[in-house]
Amino acid sequence: MIQKQSYRKFASAIVSLLLGVFLAYGITAERTPLLYAAEQKSERIITEDEAIHFAKKWLPIPAGYTYGYGNYVEPDGEIETPYGAWYLYWSKGDQDSIIYKLHPVTGQLLRYFNQNQASATPAPVNADRQRVARERANQFLAHVIPPEERSKLTAPSESIVKSDSPETYRFVYKRIENSIPFDGNYIVISASGDGKILSFKRLWYEGELPDASRVISEAKARELLQQNTEPTLIYRDKPEYFKSDSSNEQKYMLVYEYQRKDPQLVDAITGEMVDANAEPAKPKKTINSLKAMAPAVPPNTGSGEDGVFTREQAEASALHFVQKTFSAQLENLYMLNPQPYEWSTSDLLAHRMSYEVHFGWLKNGIPVKDATFQVRVSPRKGSASFVDKEPVQPPVIVDNDSRRVDVATAKKTEQAMNPVLKLYYKQPFGFDEETGEPKPILVYSLTGDGGVVDGHTGKWISFDQMWEERTKP
Repeated sequence: MIQKQSYRKFASAIVSLLLGVFLAYGITAERTPLLYAAEQKSERIITEDEAIHFAKKWLPIPAGYTYGYGNYVEPDGEIETPYGAWYLYWSKGDQDSIIYKLHPVTGQLLRYFNQNQASATPAPVNADRQRVARERANQFLAHVIPPEERSKLTAPSESIVKSDSPETYRFVYKRIENSIPFDGNYIVISASGDGKILSFKRLWYEGELPDASRVISEAKARELLQQNTEPTLIYRDKPEYFKSDSSNEQKYMLVYEYQRKDPQLVDAITGEMVDANAEPAKPKKTINSLKAMAPAVPPNTGSGEDGVFTREQAEASALHFVQKTFSAQLENLYMLNPQPYEWSTSDLLAHRMSYEVHFGWLKNGIPVKDATFQVRVSPRKGSASFVDKEPVQPPVIVDNDSRRVDVATAKKTEQAMNPVLKLYYKQPFGFDEETGEPKPILVYSLTGDGGVVDGHTGKWISFDQMWEERTKP
């Protein structure tokens, strides 16, 4: 039985991206030339039966499994593959299951997971079994990926996944285009020591790439990065491997660290600064505590169509609710600007959802990373309430050190520890209903030692070094 998840019609850009195929079935990637025949232009989405046929060609269904259902997800319902996907489910008993994710036009295998294999009897890790797993992973790669695409992959990096499952060997093949890495594009294959494929994942942008011959010089890129990057001063929770066993230890640290929207990369063609998602960096906005804001007046009636409360009215209602609820803590609270998620009012009404307005906690006027909460506002009634049922509590931070280093000092320290200039492709994350799948850009960044700058002293805190020390045998 088919289950269809449909939010909107295909955007025209997605349709042009999905250069169609006259489908022909074949056992290996080399033997399915029509699978990749972009010149066979068609907008045709494969049927559920065709998707099942492809799934069985990529990896046979073990005996005893029963087909459950197929779920077709349209482009704007799929974040990792914004051209959509077919999901197919098989099961055996109450717990064993197999999941396939397939390209909706070509039938290409995008993901695979075998829950039964992952819960089999554990086996010891040794070099011979790792070799068997590596050979099987390489063999499977040749089975599902055509030669042209395989030629753009690095040799796999290897790791051993420790769990209660059988020993799992994980192989990551990263994408290289024009001798330039493509960040976030890769193929991952996990196999057991007896040669069973446990999981597979392919993330691969299929559109046109920017012209690498137009990049600015490395000297210019370095100059722009040194001048225009700007980390944020925040309190953040210490990584687990950074903490000691003392119950009295302070769990938060004051650091300069890049947040998602901070200017931290440079567009290698235009020279413009971009954020961590490869989107144009915007000027930072001053964070004002709720104490510095005028008391909000909650609206009594909606000013939108049919008396619906607008987003602006919802924010006023939420602000009034928080100011009233936390009247004694307003200096330690702020309202996120911009708000993380902006659903249209029509979408909220169609899905019977509420506005969500986000607030965050401050310590000494400095934001606390990930210490946020949401207030729900009804678009019909304008009433506000907390999203979470648990009482909202501020983070407990004890910091009597009045020392602060400025951003210029922090940047000097950070850049000294990250001297390596790196050029790579980066694709913005997400889906735009107007333009469809976002196009990648070429970016430069400064890399080196993973860490942050101490906000009190200006010294470098190396997370890489801490991790190595804590994980030594």
